[in-house]
Amino acid sequence: MKLLNLASLLFCSLMLACSEGGESNPVADNSRENFVGIKYPLVLDEVNRKFSTYEVHSYDVCKVDDDKYEFVTMVDTQHIDRVYDFRGDTLVIFYSDEDVRTYGQIFVGGKNGQIKNKWKMINCEYVQESNSLDCSDTKKLSSRQKNTITYFEFTQDTVFASVTDLNGNAIDIYAPTEDEYDDYTGSSFMEDIFDVIITSQYEVFPWTAFWKSENFEAHAQKRNVVINSKDKTHISFVIRGQNFEVEFTKAKRLQYNRGSYVEVGATLKSDNGVCVLDYMSDPQMTQEICKAENAGLMDLVSTYNSKDSLLYYGADSYYIGNAGEFRDCIVNLVKNKNAEH
Repeated sequence: MKLLNLASLLFCSLMLACSEGGESNPVADNSRENFVGIKYPLVLDEVNRKFSTYEVHSYDVCKVDDDKYEFVTMVDTQHIDRVYDFRGDTLVIFYSDEDVRTYGQIFVGGKNGQIKNKWKMINCEYVQESNSLDCSDTKKLSSRQKNTITYFEFTQDTVFASVTDLNGNAIDIYAPTEDEYDDYTGSSFMEDIFDVIITSQYEVFPWTAFWKSENFEAHAQKRNVVINSKDKTHISFVIRGQNFEVEFTKAKRLQYNRGSYVEVGATLKSDNGVCVLDYMSDPQMTQEICKAENAGLMDLVSTYNSKDSLLYYGADSYYIGNAGEFRDCIVNLVKNKNAEH
């Protein structure tokens, strides 16, 4: 089910569409100076049940042109059109950019047939084909989804988006939130470690330490991994007669509106040596990093604006770490162990 989380809702999906990303700097009226949230200028067409917004997104990037590295603030503007409708006393804002309406986000609490009200978002989608609601399993909702309420309020010329806790206290959506997941030894990262040891064909992606494995025990059993002991940060196991231990020395993820700051440190020990991982990635480019000598710390790509025109070639994030060397070290431990026999 395609539900909007808090960050994507207010920064990408406020108007139910995403640009290439970036900080949002909307320009709206001067009312409600103490309003906590986002205000977008709005053109509302109640007769045809449509509305339009004008968004301005800016973010820092390292722009590369003819091997010249330049730290700049890029600005992309986006004009977004959306259609809406009512199903009983619910408001449906449709995702589809085309005339064909397929599914939409559900809002309740306003006044039937009148969009110019305050609406509360619920974790359900309207499915046009079946004329039904598809609601998320509450057990699968994140703590943030369970403990916050998101509101949209439409006026004639402005849409206000805000988030509160369950007591009605406003939440600053610009502030980063720390990841709640902490069972790193039961993550997709550990599955990749198993696969590297067994096949030497896989890569190691440190950020997957925060991805919960959907079937960790079954994956270990399929790979004939014998787990001796396990807690959230330490695991001891045997693969093909070789003993291994993995201990996470640090693990931190901060979720920003347009990416995650990640730190992962881990030590893998076997009866044949030790491998150490030290990794950090930052979704916010800095002037200090934006230099030719740091090209290896960035993934340089072409980024396009909302009109499919080239915005820049370069990077808006960077990483520092030894994930590749860590993976190669593991392969060598296994190779050297096999050579002993």
